[in-house]
This record gives sequence, C-alpha cells and structure tokens, in this order.
Amino acid sequence: MTHDEIQSLVFAALELTNQSREDDAQVPISPDTALFGKQGHLDSMGLVALLIDIEDMLLDQDIQVSLSDERAMSAANSPFKNVSSLVEHIDKLLSGE
Repeated sequence: MTHDEIQSLVFAALELTNQSREDDAQVPISPDTALFGKQGHLDSMGLVALLIDIEDMLLDQDIQVSLSDERAMSAANSPFKNVSSLVEHIDKLLSGE
C-alpha cells in the first residue's frame, strides 16, 4: 500500500468514527489532526475503536496487522499522536520495519 492509500484508509476510518459522534464532537479529517494525547480528539476508547476500524479495513484487503502492539504503546513518540504519525506507523508496519 502506498502512503496515500494508507492515509485515505485512515480518513475513511475517521469518517466512520464521526458517524457516531455529535456534530460538536466531530474529529477533523486532516493529516494534522491530533488524535490522542493532550490536544487529541479521541479518548482511549475512541482510539481503540479507530484502530480496530483500520485493522478491519486492512483485513478486508487481506492485510493482517496489529496496530496497538507493545512497541507502539511504549514508544517515546506515540504513533497515535496525530493522523500523520499514525499513517507513518502503519506504513512502517506494512513494510516490515
């Protein structure tokens, strides 16, 4: 998968997330959107739900990957901080880094 395809997939998952949120709690869909942390739009349950949606979308393309493994959860720079870091994290996992 290309970087742009991964980003499109994350955007689609965010659109799913927004379907279950009130209008005033919508998550902006942008590479710069803060996902998790002090400025993040998602709490821990929201993040888990987003990651599961992304994993399911990847599985639909016969790509099995765990986005919330031990290494990701303990990383000094969280891959879940914003959309760009999440896309980069997924890209690295899919390329085997």
